[in-house]
Amino acid sequence: MKITIIFITLFILSFSLFAQETNIHHNLKVNINPSTSSIEVVDELLLKSVLLKEDLLFTLHDNFNVELLTNGLKLKITKKSFSAKDIGMDRDDAESKSTLKLNEYSITGFDKGKDITLALKYSGKISSPIKQSEENYQRGFSESPGIISDLGIYLAGSTYWIPTFDDEMVSFNLTTELPEGWKNVTQGKRTDEKTENGIHTDTWDSPTPQEEVFLIAAKFTEYKYSMGSVDAMAFLRTPDEGIANKYLETTAQYMEMYRGLIGPFPYTKFALVENFWETGYGMPSFTLLGEKIIRFPFILHSSYPHELLHNWWGNSVYVDFEKGNWCEGITAYMADHLIKEQRGQGVEYRRSTLQKFTNFVNETNDFPLSKFLSRHDGPSEAIGYGKALMMFHMLRRNVGDEQFIKSFQVFNRNNKYKKASYNDIRIAFEEVTGKDLNWFFDQWVSRKGAPILSLEGVSVESFTDVNIIKFNLRQTQKGESFILDVPITFVTEEGSQTKVFHMTEKEGKFHFTTKTKPYKILVDAQFDVFRKLDANETPPAFTKAYGSKKALMILPSTADKNYKLYEKFANSWMKNKEDKFEIKNQSEIKILPSD
Repeated sequence: MKITIIFITLFILSFSLFAQETNIHHNLKVNINPSTSSIEVVDELLLKSVLLKEDLLFTLHDNFNVELLTNGLKLKITKKSFSAKDIGMDRDDAESKSTLKLNEYSITGFDKGKDITLALKYSGKISSPIKQSEENYQRGFSESPGIISDLGIYLAGSTYWIPTFDDEMVSFNLTTELPEGWKNVTQGKRTDEKTENGIHTDTWDSPTPQEEVFLIAAKFTEYKYSMGSVDAMAFLRTPDEGIANKYLETTAQYMEMYRGLIGPFPYTKFALVENFWETGYGMPSFTLLGEKIIRFPFILHSSYPHELLHNWWGNSVYVDFEKGNWCEGITAYMADHLIKEQRGQGVEYRRSTLQKFTNFVNETNDFPLSKFLSRHDGPSEAIGYGKALMMFHMLRRNVGDEQFIKSFQVFNRNNKYKKASYNDIRIAFEEVTGKDLNWFFDQWVSRKGAPILSLEGVSVESFTDVNIIKFNLRQTQKGESFILDVPITFVTEEGSQTKVFHMTEKEGKFHFTTKTKPYKILVDAQFDVFRKLDANETPPAFTKAYGSKKALMILPSTADKNYKLYEKFANSWMKNKEDKFEIKNQSEIKILPSD
């Protein structure tokens, strides 16, 4: 493939995988027939003695017929056809809606206290339907726990297609046999590929701890560009050298940026993989995007760097979900927000983020960041992405850019291939800055709610050569006060000047001295503080209607030539939300509701 890019040499530093042993290693040999949705797996498992204190229990998809190939051990089903739970990247804070059924197996007869190797052989069909994702309805995404078809193959942790042990990290080697013309992609590095006698074989090695094992396959056309110790790759279902080149070039651009910000890329490749339905998934060492998504031009500098960055946050430093999902907030801040900030649009991005929280989140649906797992609706996104993003922005302003970057580098080094929490982020920041940040993380991670600011009692005392501006800054939200650093801008004859005022109580009395005539006071004009916005700070937005308990839609006169279109649009909003939206014609409305 020919690719023309200007490329600054990357990764002169030697690449290190920070190789770390796991208690479970899979040697997987997989044969798949897409036309019949069938799969046969031989899995040689290396198990550490720490797992073998009691009977060995694991779960598998209940469509499989399972055989134990190791002599001297016994296999039996201990629990049959029960509902799967969310694992890996698919876990949700709502009750699992998966229709997938599992069987639980036990293995006995081994010597406790010793490492063992055992082999399992199992086969069956996997063909879960692709359904509209409630979590990503507004983005048009769908989902499936696992599918094998002529269009493509998607197997993940949610498929339970390999023996799954409770909350254990795994390493693996995967050899896959598929029909000629097919290729597969998974985590790690491809060590071999060949086509013989109508069969294409890929072998991948993933030596670092992983939360789940992916197997993605289709009739891919492959594109590749070497960046020293890391390869940029693209696997497209429809050959398109132009699209591939754009993604490979963009991979190089953002890889260099994030390497400088955080540290070495944690894998030996990053691949764009085109899916056969619309998805926006970020996996370790690759991203799985839908065929329409990858052809939107804005994706290259929005969703794509976001998924690349997830290889540091979430896909190599893993999330301790019991203590809250921190990775979406910092990924949104270091990708979506940073790119906007570089283009001079950071203020607008933060205002939009705060507006979503203001419009969507109320006393009935609010929760602390420590309880966020994944987004499943507007309020959960406004908290888990938006509030977390703003928390990291305030933390950056508190410690400064240099220490902010260095702290996340330390956090990355200390927690690579481990599960980490907000508390581990705090520890890294305290190590670098020498500050006690317990109060900061406790306030923003463990507590729900948001401050609401009000400027009151403004007065000016003028003397011969000085003007003293006095004002009260008040927090009007219910409940306790927040500790805040509030930037206030004073506009005078000479221009403007911003000063940060520290609040520890619900109300503070402050003053500012200027030699020139004052004109205006602006509270948090750059939207640097996480808070609920005043209505006068935001433009009208549909999120106000989506987030409100009740909304009234007023249609024009039925005589209007576009009435049917308006009515169709309104009814599409009403669908499944009849208790929220009410539709009336303008002839029925004499006075607009006060609320």
